[in-house]
Amino acid sequence: MLPAIPLRAQFAFLLGSLAVLSARANLGETLSQLKTRLGKPQEQEQPRKDMAVWLFEVEDGQLIYSVTFNPQGRSIAEGLRPLKRAVFTKDTAQDFIQSQISAIRESKTLHTFKGGEKYQFAGQVFTCPPEEIAIVDDANGIMIIWVQKGVPSVMAVSGAMVQRTH
Repeated sequence: MLPAIPLRAQFAFLLGSLAVLSARANLGETLSQLKTRLGKPQEQEQPRKDMAVWLFEVEDGQLIYSVTFNPQGRSIAEGLRPLKRAVFTKDTAQDFIQSQISAIRESKTLHTFKGGEKYQFAGQVFTCPPEEIAIVDDANGIMIIWVQKGVPSVMAVSGAMVQRTH
């Protein structure tokens, strides 16, 4: 029989795993690259060829990491959100954001918008809701939305994803 691992140690390991996930998540990756790093995605009840989903255990539940792909097989949207009552921390969201902007951190066109502020991305004009933060670099083709109230989540999208939905 294997010894029990203390809950605190399990939680620390899981948070570390999420930090590794978010430190490497980048728009433009292929499904093959993601599978190499994260393993096989979850089976979906209604499989979509343009989407893959991974689940990660955290305190009180699981986080869902979802990726949407363009027809060429590159990710155009990546998101992280809690499933049911899982704990979704500010640190988890910030790690995800920092990984997405790591290559453009010094960009002069990278801007953060808070509730009520207007911004433009991929030819569309948006107003940031009060419960969100938008981090946008239109010149580099990335928009990150961090929903902080209600069901918290963070999502990075490319201009191709925005154009696809409008």
